[in-house]
Amino acid sequence: MQSIPPNVQHEITQFQQLEQQYQMIASQMQAANAELKEIEVTLEELKGVTDEKVYKSAGSVLFKKDREAVVAELTERQETLTLRTTTLERQEGRLRAKLQESQKKIQDMLGTGAPTAPKGS
Repeated sequence: MQSIPPNVQHEITQFQQLEQQYQMIASQMQAANAELKEIEVTLEELKGVTDEKVYKSAGSVLFKKDREAVVAELTERQETLTLRTTTLERQEGRLRAKLQESQKKIQDMLGTGAPTAPKGS
């Protein structure tokens, strides 16, 4: 088996770092989207509540708070998360493009422009 030239090894290392960043962004997006969905459901449920006071969880303790204050907090958090997901989506797109570019560069350096079928198939 032939050894991989140092410049190709360097490019592969950069590719792996980009891949890790991409996975981290994807994980953050998934968490933000899950929290957004939870907030949407909660806000929808709060629309049907006529009581002025509701219970809000803080860790393992429930506190009685004004419904409108809870709605305002949730709406603000929703706006923050929406902005965060927009930023993460842009980062994900840029990283995806860099990953594709890096993969092509590695393939070109190794002289394997296109993936080939495994031998014996």
